[in-house]
Amino acid sequence: MTRLALIAAAAMFALASAAAGAAFYLRPTFIFGSPEAKSLPVHGIPTYAEDKNEKTQIRKRALLLVEQLGAVQDRIIRGDRAALADQAQLLSEIARHVRRFTDEDWDDYVNVRTSLLYVLSGGDAHVLKPLVDRNTLSPADQNLASGIMSFAEGQSRNARTLFDGIDPRSLDVSLVGPFALARASLYLDDDHTKAIDLLDDARLAGPHTAIDEAAARREIPILLNGGNTERALMLTVSYAREFGRSIYAWKLFREFSEAAAKHPELDDPAIVDRLAESFDQSDVQAASELFVDLAGEALLQGRLKLAAAAAKRVLEMEKASPENLEKARLYLAAAEAPSSDASNALKALDQITADRLSEDDTEIREVAGFIARTVVGGSEIENSHSASAFGAHQTEQGTGAEVTTAIKASAALKNADALLKEADLIISGSTK
Repeated sequence: MTRLALIAAAAMFALASAAAGAAFYLRPTFIFGSPEAKSLPVHGIPTYAEDKNEKTQIRKRALLLVEQLGAVQDRIIRGDRAALADQAQLLSEIARHVRRFTDEDWDDYVNVRTSLLYVLSGGDAHVLKPLVDRNTLSPADQNLASGIMSFAEGQSRNARTLFDGIDPRSLDVSLVGPFALARASLYLDDDHTKAIDLLDDARLAGPHTAIDEAAARREIPILLNGGNTERALMLTVSYAREFGRSIYAWKLFREFSEAAAKHPELDDPAIVDRLAESFDQSDVQAASELFVDLAGEALLQGRLKLAAAAAKRVLEMEKASPENLEKARLYLAAAEAPSSDASNALKALDQITADRLSEDDTEIREVAGFIARTVVGGSEIENSHSASAFGAHQTEQGTGAEVTTAIKASAALKNADALLKEADLIISGSTK
């Protein structure tokens, strides 16, 4: 019922360059801290003296595994699903090595750095407990280790307190990106400005890596929801070009579509053209997923131009999956139902078999069919309860046939006041 109401309401309503970043992050004061800035927190710096004893070999083995973990995670965001199993194996193996660290091992900052990086990369937070309990680190590093442990354990409030005052750029260079990404996640809900600043730090510190992918994926919806649509589109195009095959890309595509569909200024076919240019012929699946999501969400929010353009783009892809092609046909017909093309839309809807649609898409088909039949005058409302889901408050102003069909549909759909109120309740409830 929620989707029915939203679609009907939507239908009637519509009638910092890389070079500069590298220079900033690679300068000595970024890696080691400025000797004049005495107010900065003091963090350890790893040293790598040659030593062939067994303890050193354990340290080196753990460090090597963490480096391999980063490479595996980079494979994941390039679309290698097999790398997920490698990641799980490495996380487990690293934990076994770190758990063997003795007090003497923890005195070596290489081991501290390796363990912190491991936990920030998705590892078991409990490996840090011996380190935190010793309380022998500098105050800055003690807060860092305790905060990372709290963060990994889901204690967001405690982590936020412990991280307060820690500038990512004061850390060892290998920790900058992962720490900035972790800290940014603590501000996603209530401080978008701070979250964006930290996500930008993460992206600049780890360009073309899993850190960059994760940071961009989190930043784009924030930018859109905050009204910074131009930057959001630029970053989305960049993401699609580099990370369109990521196994996490579908999350961004869904969130991008939901956020973009809420902006009336994006109800423009040019937006689809701009996004399409970021994909090449080998990215058909990723592109079709994005445009199907965009068409569906735009339809719900009344952005019928955007919905139609996105659906048409999918239908132009010869290698799009049958499922996505079917959805695209449905969404295009639904977008055209309340227009002068209603008769063609009705024909297209009749050719789409309901048994191949999801429950939500079946509702879309029913609503679009009702609206198309109403516009062309082919039938009358037969079910007043169904009609209540099709209430609309206004029609988009147009010219010629568009105005005529919009007025005709509006008159047919404006049922009784009680039914319209029911529709309003359904629609308003869906936005909570």
